[in-house]
Amino acid sequence: MNKAENIILFGGSFDPPHLGHMIIAQWVAEALSGVVSFLPAGNPPHKKPQGSGEHRLEMLKIATVRNPGFLVDEYEYRSGKVNYSVETLQRYHQDFGVSRDNLYFVLGSDSLRDLNTWRDPQGIVSQATLVAFAREAVDWRELLLPLNNLKAKIILCKAPIIEVSSTLVRERVKQGLSVRYLVPPGVEEYIVRKG
Repeated sequence: MNKAENIILFGGSFDPPHLGHMIIAQWVAEALSGVVSFLPAGNPPHKKPQGSGEHRLEMLKIATVRNPGFLVDEYEYRSGKVNYSVETLQRYHQDFGVSRDNLYFVLGSDSLRDLNTWRDPQGIVSQATLVAFAREAVDWRELLLPLNNLKAKIILCKAPIIEVSSTLVRERVKQGLSVRYLVPPGVEEYIVRKG
């Protein structure tokens, strides 16, 4: 990782990773001329993944392997503890020397809405620029109003709203339906192979 390049952190359970994740990541990488570091959650504080960690990690590697601007940071997954975003941001500053001006943190509009309930939201916004994308039609002014007290630097990503979710993918798999065109090439094969 080059200290001067823009580092874009994209965390999630990726249960499984789908094309919506990849489209957002590519869109943000191009807009910010940066590298996207995917952070698969090992033990997330807000929700428990349904798929096994090893399968989620392997599918994320498959989904990102063909893009030189994407990398998978396994630290949170491998740590075996609950990881908080504020600590992950601190780690990028300390371990990799990434400056605040070059560190970006991607959030869906649903996560942005709940940011005030996260551990140390002020610490999060003081360490990185937030990049927010809509998961559904959203009134940005209304959504951002409760965050004014944080004085966060927020970039609104105008990526297309992709009507696909990990929940939808899991439901289709359970029903024996195809997930082609919902997940990256290779991920569908992995799901079929591993069940």
